[in-house]
Amino acid sequence: MNVLLAEADVEYSSLLVMKQANDEFPSTYMVLILGANDIENPAAKTDPSSTIYGMPVLDVELSKLVIINKRSMKPSYAGIENELFLQPKSSMLFGYAKSVLQQLVSEIKTL
Repeated sequence: MNVLLAEADVEYSSLLVMKQANDEFPSTYMVLILGANDIENPAAKTDPSSTIYGMPVLDVELSKLVIINKRSMKPSYAGIENELFLQPKSSMLFGYAKSVLQQLVSEIKTL
């Protein structure tokens, strides 16, 4: 992940460690997830039979609203469905991240 962020010119000093990020989610209005799958799957904390149980994950479900951008509903790298996708305060936004973000920015600028 750090390599990808470096290629996108994201400063390492701008990043939060997982605990810092997780501390922020209860007071966060909205989280926009781009393509990630296992890293925010609540099954890692709640389902002892899950293949990812015990894996550290981002607690994005604690925010008021979660928008997940993916190209499809295909299972994750671990081969499992993500419980987060089915939660009432989660919405799916399908498409390629670059074009979806460009469209979102464009729409926000018109407000």
